[in-house]
Amino acid sequence: MSPGLIRMKEQKAYLNQKNTVKSKVLYTMLKKILILFLATLGVIISAYVILKVHRSYRPDTLKPAWPQQILATYDTSTNTIIRNTDSILHYTLSWVNNAESSLPKEKLQSLAQKKLPLFLNLQIWSRGLIKKIDENVTETILKGVYDKKLIALFKLLASHPGPVYLRFNAEMELPQFKYPWQNQSGPGYIRSFRYVSLMCRKYSPAVKIVWGPAGYPGTEEYWPGSEYADLVSINMNISPELSKNPYPPYISTTEMIRRKLFRLRFINKQVLLLGSATVNRATIQQQWLSELNSKLIMDKAVFRTPVIPLEPERMLPGKERDSTLKIGVYDPMLLLAHEPQVTAEHLFPNMGTVKDGSFKQEFDAVVARKHDIIVTMEAWKDGKTEKDTSILINTLNGVYDEIWTKLYQIISNAGQTVYLRWGHEMEIPVDRYPWQQQDPVTYIKAFRYFVNFPKYKAGNVKMVWGPAGDRGSVEFWPGDDVVDFVSIAIYGLPDKNINDYNKQKSFTSIFLNKYHRVRFAQPLFITEFGVKGPEDIKRNGWQRLLPPSIIILK
Repeated sequence: MSPGLIRMKEQKAYLNQKNTVKSKVLYTMLKKILILFLATLGVIISAYVILKVHRSYRPDTLKPAWPQQILATYDTSTNTIIRNTDSILHYTLSWVNNAESSLPKEKLQSLAQKKLPLFLNLQIWSRGLIKKIDENVTETILKGVYDKKLIALFKLLASHPGPVYLRFNAEMELPQFKYPWQNQSGPGYIRSFRYVSLMCRKYSPAVKIVWGPAGYPGTEEYWPGSEYADLVSINMNISPELSKNPYPPYISTTEMIRRKLFRLRFINKQVLLLGSATVNRATIQQQWLSELNSKLIMDKAVFRTPVIPLEPERMLPGKERDSTLKIGVYDPMLLLAHEPQVTAEHLFPNMGTVKDGSFKQEFDAVVARKHDIIVTMEAWKDGKTEKDTSILINTLNGVYDEIWTKLYQIISNAGQTVYLRWGHEMEIPVDRYPWQQQDPVTYIKAFRYFVNFPKYKAGNVKMVWGPAGDRGSVEFWPGDDVVDFVSIAIYGLPDKNINDYNKQKSFTSIFLNKYHRVRFAQPLFITEFGVKGPEDIKRNGWQRLLPPSIIILK
């Protein structure tokens, strides 16, 4: 064998040996890392279990809640705010377990000896430690886990000599995880509230049950119904309720109170206005209340009350449907309009296209194709660049009467039904459209002005109120006397801040949330529908977003 081959063979053997040593070292390192990881995980799990067991025996906390003094009461029957100066004991009772022995019975009995009204804020926390992953509080309540403890509490409250107000798991509508009952579904919270309410009425019928939202947009989604609540409370907090609040800040204390009360306009119960660190007995002024009374009386003109169904939605199999699915398109390029499956077309005129006649050409072409027509009037000042930020006020002042006249002239002579949508997606807190982020009272008055436009009120025109179906939709409800249909939008990425296309949601999950928000209004249809992202994501997302074979009923 030549010396060269010998050297090559020796070099190869050396490299193999070196690689073997590296592999052993790497294997040893990985083994140590794995052992360390498992040991650390074991310590964390053990500590969590120990802390959870400790929590299951921890006494409840009963603490004074000074900022929550009842400052005033809003009387819905007289539409006035009455200042409150009564002495009331305000306490927060927090549970972290279902052990009856944890109840602070002696402390509650000592409060009874003071013979003053008691406002008790009951908080039932999850029995675990991590709010986002531990058991759902509302489901745990419905399973009867807290029954014995609830009964013991209500029997104690029944012996209290003065009036007792019980507020249960409040501020439920705030989209955060400060409390474990927040960021939960409306129907789930409603069922748990009703469960606790009925038990309270059985064992302590004199107790006044308080439904206690913060008064944030979307409040009405969690309303349990008049049978289950005696009073409503809201927090008078001028500070932003969320660290990243998407809604415009309140410009004053009176404006904050007015907006919060307006969100409760469909709930015919007295409202307790609870103090906070920023609004309390030292800072509240009688002048504010007088100003508020005047504004609320003016706002009362748009208090058009819908009948909110008592029961959350339920699902029935698709075979029980009573109508067929109709497919419509927004198709300015006419790529799908001639397909036989398409029976409706959606047009989006603006003020410019109504004035220059191009909308009439589009409209007449759809009529010629014998399709149903949905017209979404985008009330821009012109079609491309300039927005009239005062569109609602200018509508009420008659600035655009000429445009509305021409629009109604076009659609009233169609010889068929036309679905007319105006001021859509008004509840989304963005500034894409100039009618967004506006005072709901002004929006409602402008919507009603547009619908009741005196010169042309043709029978073939059906009015569509078109929220996106996001939280706070009902705040802009204009009244069933000016609405024939309600429409919502279904997109695979309902939150416009999410850019991960793989997070497309299913039709059912999106629809149920939006349906619950507008379930009082029928009939309902979907005017915008689609998925977002690259072509492969769109195809897969489209499959997930297709409506399943279910129908949602009241």
